[in-house]
Amino acid sequence: MKIFWAFTRQHFHATAIYRFDFWLRVASTPILMYGIRWVWITLYTQRPGAFGVSLQQMVTYGVLSMAIENLFYTGPVYYIARQVKSGAIDGDLLKPLDFHFHMLARSTGEMFFRVIVIALPAMLVGYFLFDLQLPVTWQTGFLFLIALLLGYLVNFHLNFLLGTIATVTLEIHSIDWAFHATSRFFSGQFVPLWLFPGVLGRLADILPFRSIFSTPLSIYTEVLNGSALTQAIGFQFLWLIILLAMSRWLWGRVQMRIVSQGG
Repeated sequence: MKIFWAFTRQHFHATAIYRFDFWLRVASTPILMYGIRWVWITLYTQRPGAFGVSLQQMVTYGVLSMAIENLFYTGPVYYIARQVKSGAIDGDLLKPLDFHFHMLARSTGEMFFRVIVIALPAMLVGYFLFDLQLPVTWQTGFLFLIALLLGYLVNFHLNFLLGTIATVTLEIHSIDWAFHATSRFFSGQFVPLWLFPGVLGRLADILPFRSIFSTPLSIYTEVLNGSALTQAIGFQFLWLIILLAMSRWLWGRVQMRIVSQGG
């Protein structure tokens, strides 16, 4: 674990170096929060009873989703693809840490950086300017954090699987674009999953993407409670175990067959 946290701290500091990227994300987050807030206010003005929850809950859902979205774009996809193409992947495989957990350490360091310098300030801005409500109880806040952590781990393993594909395809941009478009749609980041109709809603309920945004945000806004809340967290655990097993199995299959362009 000492080695794991050493790599986590290293990538935390490495992320802090890219100041332009940091300020760009800081500036864009309040704009996104402002936009999503007014989208829901406008929709509720037209159809106030059509969404199943109060306007306050929906605004909190939308604003919070924008505040925390940067936490979920820290996966190893492009890192793995870049290392394979340059040949530097050999150095990663020689490090005194299992490659899978090395990638988790890197992503965790970047995630911690984004929590401190982007997500928490954005939530403060959301609270004071965009009607972001605090959790009703401390238990709700605690369960939200648990679900958020599980959502981060589910998202990491989805990205790790995608990065593993990059060791074979080398070029990952088009696949990554399609993956993230699907993930954003079925995670409930922009439109809550309880608004999805028919077959689309049932599909969203069984895919792992809902663990990323929908479950934490639904807990925070108290759309989920009681047995439904327990089932939602259990669903996150189930998909985490499945994706962890898939990641370990697939990486074990491909790491002996890696071909790097630059090495």
